[in-house]
Amino acid sequence: MRRALKPALFRAALATALAAITIPFIAHAASGEESALSTPTAQLFPTRTGLGVTWNPVDASNYRVERKEGNADWGNVSGPLSAESVSWVDDLIAPGTTASYRVVATTDAETATSAPVTTTRNTTTPAVGDIDRLALDVDPGTTWPHDESAGAVTASAPADGSRTLSAGTMKVRLPAFITGPGNYSLTPSELEFTQGDHSCTASGTLSVSAVAYTATLELDTLAAGLRLYDCDGSAVVRAIDLRYHSTFGYQALSVTPEQYDYGNVKYGVGADASFIVKNTGTDPVRISGVDLTHIGIAFRMNPDAPHDCSQTLPPAATCTVSVRYLPQSTGPDSDTLTIWDSTALERHTVALTGYGVDVPEAQEVTVRPTYNGHTVSWQSRPTAGGTAVRGYNLHRYLNGAETVEWFPVKTSTVDFAVTEPSTKPGIEYGVSVVNEVGEGPVGAHKLVPRATEQVVVTQGEPDSRDFAAADEFGNVVPFPADPNSVKPKEAVTTSPDGRSLAYVSGTTERALWTQTVVPGEVGVPVKLWSSTAPITHLSWSPDGTRIAFQAPENATPCVYVIAATGGTPLKVACQVSSPSWMPDARTLVVSDHRLTPSRLATIEATAGGSRTATLAGETEVADGRPVRASANGQAIAFGDGSTVRLAGTTERVSPSLDSEVRAITWDPSGTWILALTASGRLYQIGISDRLYVYNELARATNHRADVAWQRPGVTIKPTPVVMGPNISIPFDSSAFPAGTRFSCEVKGSFVPAKACTSPFTGTELRSGKYQVIVSGSGAVAYRDITVDAEGPVARMVAPAYQSSVAATATLTVSATDANGLASYDVQYRRATSAGAYGAYVQPWTKTTATSMNLAVAAGYEYCVSVRATDRLGNVGQWSAERCFSRPLDDRSMSLATTGWTRATGSTFYYGTTTQTTAYGKALTRAVQGKRFFLVATRCPTCGSVAVYAGNRYLTTVNLAYPTTHKQVLLGLPVQSTLFNGTLKLVSASTGKLVQIDGLAVGRS
Repeated sequence: MRRALKPALFRAALATALAAITIPFIAHAASGEESALSTPTAQLFPTRTGLGVTWNPVDASNYRVERKEGNADWGNVSGPLSAESVSWVDDLIAPGTTASYRVVATTDAETATSAPVTTTRNTTTPAVGDIDRLALDVDPGTTWPHDESAGAVTASAPADGSRTLSAGTMKVRLPAFITGPGNYSLTPSELEFTQGDHSCTASGTLSVSAVAYTATLELDTLAAGLRLYDCDGSAVVRAIDLRYHSTFGYQALSVTPEQYDYGNVKYGVGADASFIVKNTGTDPVRISGVDLTHIGIAFRMNPDAPHDCSQTLPPAATCTVSVRYLPQSTGPDSDTLTIWDSTALERHTVALTGYGVDVPEAQEVTVRPTYNGHTVSWQSRPTAGGTAVRGYNLHRYLNGAETVEWFPVKTSTVDFAVTEPSTKPGIEYGVSVVNEVGEGPVGAHKLVPRATEQVVVTQGEPDSRDFAAADEFGNVVPFPADPNSVKPKEAVTTSPDGRSLAYVSGTTERALWTQTVVPGEVGVPVKLWSSTAPITHLSWSPDGTRIAFQAPENATPCVYVIAATGGTPLKVACQVSSPSWMPDARTLVVSDHRLTPSRLATIEATAGGSRTATLAGETEVADGRPVRASANGQAIAFGDGSTVRLAGTTERVSPSLDSEVRAITWDPSGTWILALTASGRLYQIGISDRLYVYNELARATNHRADVAWQRPGVTIKPTPVVMGPNISIPFDSSAFPAGTRFSCEVKGSFVPAKACTSPFTGTELRSGKYQVIVSGSGAVAYRDITVDAEGPVARMVAPAYQSSVAATATLTVSATDANGLASYDVQYRRATSAGAYGAYVQPWTKTTATSMNLAVAAGYEYCVSVRATDRLGNVGQWSAERCFSRPLDDRSMSLATTGWTRATGSTFYYGTTTQTTAYGKALTRAVQGKRFFLVATRCPTCGSVAVYAGNRYLTTVNLAYPTTHKQVLLGLPVQSTLFNGTLKLVSASTGKLVQIDGLAVGRS
């Protein structure tokens, strides 16, 4: 039987539905002719009686449907169909037969044939039943879509190539026609899912078990499963069982609850939860497994209640799975329970969560000491052991007894800090935390360690200001109660060994005090001086001997120094302020108001305060601003409003602090600066290419006046203004335990640091300025020294003559040296008239005399020189030699000719003379020398004598003189080179007396 569908309603619907289907077609128009007839598009659909063909209407006069089976030809199986027909059902095709169909549209002039479509008729005819169901199963964990199962399914008529199934709040849009059982991949343009107010297009897989349509194109029956993917970009898988007028049952499973939170469970204590698995479908469900993902090991199947989920769960039946949560630690845990089954979703999951809790773990306590007190601190925590913290118990242990103090939890996260002004020997501390579970164990007991440093501040109300110590975490510990305490305290500074404080007390009458303050001991105050004027800006000299301070005189700032043991202060200078010692222990850096504008300068710490240098910088340093030099003198810090600056050509400046900088102190190593502001806040400032705020040591304001950093130190004792090349630097290390090791170096000498004890010695330093550095156990001491390694410049003052007949020469010496003279060394060497110089002889060593007598022998030249030693031990160079000779006697000369007479007499040199009145008589002597002196008599009747060096004529000496003189020294021409030969004297007059008494020879 063949049936054709003609109603206009379906014609219009199919025209729209099939317009979107693009299928190749074969047209029957004549070749080369344009066809005015559109080609129809055919589509097949199964019915319970056969196969249906539907098409989109075109402007045809009539239609026919042709069928082709196997290799047979196309045959007309429908006969002519009216122009209004849009479908036809082939009731005669046998089940299991595969056939191709095409639709031929005709007019009086032409035909148009659709592309063929092929399918196989199902071997079984699907029955129409009463099962209507849309059953949605979704992986848990999303709010949309969610599990839903609804009946009374409605199916829409085909529209725009689609058909919509609806039930409950769900709608599923599918292709309008499905050719039969099988699996179909759907695209987002073919598949849309709606639940409530939400909808999405998605890709999916449609698995069809049975489907049939009526001849009127309505859905007759459907049994299928649909899996949706990537709905709105979500990776959650959705599975929908589709049943419409079906006899096919469906599988559905629910697990209650779908997620479970065990809440807070104590560590080591198990908690069980049961989950009900129910078959909510019409067919039995196969359960292939039950397991946990095991993200952790906290969740496990309950060994005391194994699950009873057998392999097959009948419809409406339930089974139970029990899971135990046993926390292995505090904090959150999670896992997933999975039921593996035969539903379209293939598995059902339950998200499991829990939170392990316990009593709090032991908490560490920190004990930070000051010299005489300490701070006990521990971390403030909002939660511990997985629950909120209620508070803390502070445990104190002393002499076998325990006391406990309760501290409720804070609303802030600021650490707890308990200050103890006085430390009891042997006391220990521990803390326990209490949460909602209970009290945890006490942490490790902590002793109070020995303090190595503290920051001392003067704080409190102006009329009762006293000492307190701050640590690096902002805790401020008052000094222990002291019956000898003098209040109020104002300015404060520390001694270089870190064992004493100097401070100012009083309001009307001020007093300067020193007081020993060491770990475990506060000594009795010692008054150094009283004044009616304010005393400010204390600074203790690095050699420990003096304290500098500022006090006004007639409203003018003046700087004084006083011995650290007391006495009368020395006024250094006025119109200077804020003194701070430099590492030479002799000069102070001050704000010098004698300059316009005021500038930082260094001055001598002596009466008059002579300025030694003006520091580079552009900022005016007014009176009252704090000034502090670092221990090594390389940096000068000063307050400038609310900032700290470092002096220099390029000043480095800190960030602006909360108020004006009132006081400055350096840590003893020169690494940090502490700045105290007018509000009482204390800032730790670091130094690099800029100044930066590293920490705030004392945050709470408390009327603080001054600050000093106290740490055990090495004290380099007083040293001379100028030292020689071999230095000896005494230092005091008694602030440290015996056996503490120290190293010393002389910076600038290029000699590496070495282990040392006091006194440290250095040798063979050159003249210049150096810095001695003594370090050990975290302490560093510096001392600038000046070395003079140059000896005095000495010279021979006398004798001034070159030759003399005297048997004794009086030597006179002198020298100059800025450091003063200590002694002289005098040496000489001598040579015979015909020989070289002999070795030096040093008859005077380290003599303080400046005149001495030297016995000289006849016939020798003597060359004397001197050197001096200054008071630093520097030995100068030997001076230039001063040479002089004593003549040979005439008897040492040979009679080269006759005519000479040897005579004697007390008036002659050595009591003898050689004389002649004849012409041409000669005396000779072998000599080596440059300077020659003739010893002869001059008289009114004396003649002359010619002198030859070898055969070379030198000169003629006229011996005539108005009066008679014996032993006259007559200089001969000086030779440019050393003459080595025979010197000859020849009488050059006749009848006149030539009386020769000796000959002096000098090599110089």
